[in-house]
Amino acid sequence: MAQRNWRVLIADDDPAICTLIDTVLRKGPYEMITCNDAESALVAIDRDAPFDIIICDFMLPGISGLDLIERLRAAEKTRGVPVLMISGHTNYAMDGRAKNAGANLFLNKPFTISQLRTAVNSLLAQAHGIGLSGRQP
Repeated sequence: MAQRNWRVLIADDDPAICTLIDTVLRKGPYEMITCNDAESALVAIDRDAPFDIIICDFMLPGISGLDLIERLRAAEKTRGVPVLMISGHTNYAMDGRAKNAGANLFLNKPFTISQLRTAVNSLLAQAHGIGLSGRQP
C-alpha cells in the first residue's frame, strides 16, 4: 500500500523560514505549498485539495496570521485543520493571542528541526487519530 503524503500549507513572508520548513519536511511524507502572505494562502486553500496542516507566521504583510487563523476557523473547509503558528516576535501574550484565535500550537523562532518535526507530527496525530511512528519527516 502506498504511503500517503500529508499536505502542508506554509504561510510566511521570510523566504529563509519557508526554505527551512520545506527542506526539513520534504525528507518525510509531506507535500508543501508555500505562500508569502495570508491572501495567497487563502487562494491556495480555495484552489487546491484540502491541507492536512497549516503553518503560518504571526506577522504577515496585509492580513495578519491571527486574522488568517480566524478566517480558517470560520470556514467549514478549514475549521478542523490543525494550525501551527510560528513567530520571531514572541512573548507569552502572543502565544495566548494565537491560541485564542484558534492556533493549535505556537512555536518560537528560531526553532530547532526537532521542535518543528515534533510539532507537525503531534498535530497530525491529534487531528487524524493516528500514530506517526515510522513516518517522521
